[in-house]
Amino acid sequence: MVDRATSAYTREFAFSLSEADRKALLLIEQALLRMDQGTYGVCVHCQGVVQEKRLEAVPWARHCLDCQEMQDKGLL
Repeated sequence: MVDRATSAYTREFAFSLSEADRKALLLIEQALLRMDQGTYGVCVHCQGVVQEKRLEAVPWARHCLDCQEMQDKGLL
């Protein structure tokens, strides 16, 4: 019964979030998963190191600076 209530609350909470909030939450959850897997700080595209300063500024960053620039340009 408690699981159902928690699930219902989580579902309602997710519906109340804006698209940007949902995307940010997803990125944070993915970063936590990468921490659990031991791959936090590794670029998901090139497998290079994500710069420490970048992770300080954006802890959920998935890409190194070079790959992020490519993604911003639509090249990834």
